[in-house]
Amino acid sequence: MNCKALFLVSISTLACQLVLPGFLLLGQVQPDPPSSAFAAEGQPSSLPVLIRADSQQKTGDLYQLSGHVEVIYGSLHLTADQMDYHAATGQIVATDNVHFFHTAEHADLQATRAEYNLHAGRGSFFDVQGSVGAQVRAGAALLTTTNPFFFTAERVDREDENTYQVHQGELTVCTVPDPTWTFFAPRATIQPGISARLYSGKLHLWKVPVFYFPFLYRSLRRIPRSSGFLMPTIGNNSRLGTVIGDSFFWAINRSADLELGGEFLSARGWSQQAMFRVRPSGSSYFNVSYSGVVDRGYGPQKIDQSGRTVRAYGVASLPRGFRGVLDFNYLSSLTFREAFTQTYTEAVNSGVHSTGFLTKSFDSFHLNVLVSRFENFQSVRPGDKVTIRQVPQVEFNSLERPLWRASPVWISWQSSLGAVSRSDPLRSSGAALRTSTLERLAFSPRLTLPLQWHGFRLTPAAGVRGIRYGRRLRLGQISDDALNQGAGEISVEFVPPALARVFSSAGALYRQPIQHVVEPKVTFRAVSGVRDFADLLSFDEQDRLTNTREIVYSLTNRLLVRRGREQGTKEVLSWELRQQYYLDPDFGGALAPGRRNVFLSPLDLTSNAFLDRPRRFSPLVSVVRFHPSAGYDIEFRQDYDTILRRVTHGGLVGNARRGQAFASVSHFFVRSSPVLSPNFNQIGFSMGYGNLTRVGWNAVFVGAYDIRAAYLPFTALQASYNNNCCGISFEYRRFALGPVRTENQFRMAFSLANIGTFGNLKKQERLF
Repeated sequence: MNCKALFLVSISTLACQLVLPGFLLLGQVQPDPPSSAFAAEGQPSSLPVLIRADSQQKTGDLYQLSGHVEVIYGSLHLTADQMDYHAATGQIVATDNVHFFHTAEHADLQATRAEYNLHAGRGSFFDVQGSVGAQVRAGAALLTTTNPFFFTAERVDREDENTYQVHQGELTVCTVPDPTWTFFAPRATIQPGISARLYSGKLHLWKVPVFYFPFLYRSLRRIPRSSGFLMPTIGNNSRLGTVIGDSFFWAINRSADLELGGEFLSARGWSQQAMFRVRPSGSSYFNVSYSGVVDRGYGPQKIDQSGRTVRAYGVASLPRGFRGVLDFNYLSSLTFREAFTQTYTEAVNSGVHSTGFLTKSFDSFHLNVLVSRFENFQSVRPGDKVTIRQVPQVEFNSLERPLWRASPVWISWQSSLGAVSRSDPLRSSGAALRTSTLERLAFSPRLTLPLQWHGFRLTPAAGVRGIRYGRRLRLGQISDDALNQGAGEISVEFVPPALARVFSSAGALYRQPIQHVVEPKVTFRAVSGVRDFADLLSFDEQDRLTNTREIVYSLTNRLLVRRGREQGTKEVLSWELRQQYYLDPDFGGALAPGRRNVFLSPLDLTSNAFLDRPRRFSPLVSVVRFHPSAGYDIEFRQDYDTILRRVTHGGLVGNARRGQAFASVSHFFVRSSPVLSPNFNQIGFSMGYGNLTRVGWNAVFVGAYDIRAAYLPFTALQASYNNNCCGISFEYRRFALGPVRTENQFRMAFSLANIGTFGNLKKQERLF
């Protein structure tokens, strides 16, 4: 019987052979109910089997199909040149040009022969080429590809909807044919969207075997989390010798994990690393990291550079609107940091900051509970450091708010109560200073009266500051006598209307309209009532308050251009000049000539110390900012000392990016009095092209150059090449930090997309 349409056929009515050139829908009389494994796949028992073939014959429950045979069963699609289908058992035997496609599992297999059972969802495929998709989350720190796992195998068994067994197979994520790399394994287990396991695998590069893996595991989940050993690292270092290490990753649960690792340093000893991470909620997290080295000694004298560092940081959203933040840092010695850190910025940093606080804001009020510790290492000598602690300090502050409803007078305040301590073993006087924990109470309310008239703004303000210390200094020694400080403060800020003019263009540089704005500002400030300044213990900037009468004036020029018709304007260039004039040159007697003096008022102008003598004029501070587009920005700052008649401090930071190319440069120098600060003149730079995962060549070069000493204390060069499934990176890094550390490092990493990275170039130490 021939027909040209789609037939709905009941098995109870079929007692003869049928030859149908269209679709055959086995729907009225279904195959036997599927097994439990098949039901777990989500196929209902009433799901029909759709069959199409050039020629179909039926004998009992056996369908013999030939010529462009297609079987569709839910998300399963099976095609072949020849096929036998047993309706009662669901068994299929397909030969010649077999193609198995499962949309739910992203499985695509081509074989010469297949034996498959629709009811059980199991089967075997022979002489197979195919792919199984993997859900991979792309990221900036891992080379990834959207390619599925391609493989060839003598046989592939589909055991259930989540498991494929590959026998005598080769697997890769490279584009076929001619993949860059493959894994050959006598046996492999692939669970789409879950994992891939290879047993006795060999890594082939360009068809050459290069490495043997007794067992290899790779998660295929979108966010992989599995316990196990990470890729080992092997390398060589001119100072550490041969370096061999590995780590174990423990996925404790979906919100917490732990990594423990170590390295053997043949010339020095061994190192340890640990990292614990937990995320109890979407808005809270807590991380702890540890790094330490047990050192056998450096150099002919075997100088012990052992040490350890710990960092704990996290954020927590707490009940009743409180928010907690922790950033704890511990460093056992400056020598350890200089000897073993892998970044130049950290190696030359002598400070260690730790802070933790709880905060809540409501209306204009802020409630904070603060714990902090600051350590500043003065040298590599043990114990030569300044330590300042606040344990704890409670603050209750308010932003400016009307004194009463519709009041023209605004009020604000800052208040704190806490326990503080300081340890300063090497003071400039030569005597040690160590305080036990003492209380400090501070309160400073302030009233302001903002006035405006025809664009002129006048803001007078008045306030008081009261501070009580549980102890004080007497003749350079700690005394148990309390010290009470009270000071009054008045200020008047005058801001005239800004001067503005619109220019049609800037000639050939810029042919669009430009607005030039000039903003002057003058402030008078007076503080009186501060007594016994030499007896004050200093813990932070509020302890540096002195008597003063000063005038602060500034002039700011801005260039504004239009963003678009309805996007307003943006600032492309600004130049700010500001300076202080002191009516009281010795700050009420607090200034000590011939020494470095740091007071609160000059800190508002510049962070660079300049007071070593009485003076009327502060340095003239110039700050230029240039930001013409998203790809370019420059900031140039200079402090010109009117007494020394030279620029004493300067800094330049510039960044540029165009396409894949980028460059940045920084230049900082100090040419001040030796009493105030040692001279310094150094340039930092970086330039490169591309990024970590970009296909093609990528390179970056960074370094620091000391102009005064005429040498490079740090240089590093990294080059990498990536294709669509793998990448290789090389890095050279040199530290020249004097007798503590002179070191050359050569590192390499080979990355397989969606698999991992082999080598000793660690992710956290890359230049990209």
